[in-house]
Amino acid sequence: MLPDLPERFSEGLERDLMFLGLIVVIIMIFAGINNIRTPVEPMEVGMTEIETDCHGIEAGMCLGLQMRSSETFNPGYGNYSHPEPGEDNYYRLAESELMLQAYNICEDPEVTGMDWTEEASYENRTGTEWLEMEEVDLLPCEETTYLRLDS
Repeated sequence: MLPDLPERFSEGLERDLMFLGLIVVIIMIFAGINNIRTPVEPMEVGMTEIETDCHGIEAGMCLGLQMRSSETFNPGYGNYSHPEPGEDNYYRLAESELMLQAYNICEDPEVTGMDWTEEASYENRTGTEWLEMEEVDLLPCEETTYLRLDS
C-alpha cells in the first residue's frame, strides 16, 4: 500500500498512478507498432543511403524506437554528371532523377505504391522500365519523404 502521506497528496494518487501506467503502456504499444512497420534492411537509392537505427537497447530486437535515417553523399566528381551507360554512376543518376520526380507525383493522394513509376521518366524510359533492371532501386510512395514547404 502507499506510505502515510498528507491527505491532500494521497487523494486520488492510486488512480493517478494507474493512469500514468496506462499512458506508459499505450506509448509502448505505439513504439512496438512503429518498430514492426519500419523496414530493417538498409537501402541505396540514388545518392542516398537509408539505414534503420535503434534508439534504445538492441538485444536481437529493438527495445526502444526504430527510426530510419538517410545520408546523401557525393560519389565523386569523376564523370558523375555524364556517366556512360552501364556504369554504377549511370544507374545512381537515373535513380536520383526518378526519385526527384516521385516526390512531386506522390503528393497526389490517389497515387500509392509504385504507381508513380508509370508517370516518371528519364532518358526516354519510364520508371517501370528502369525498375526492371536489377541495378536500379526505387521506393514506393509510402517510403518517399515529401515535406511540403509553404512560403
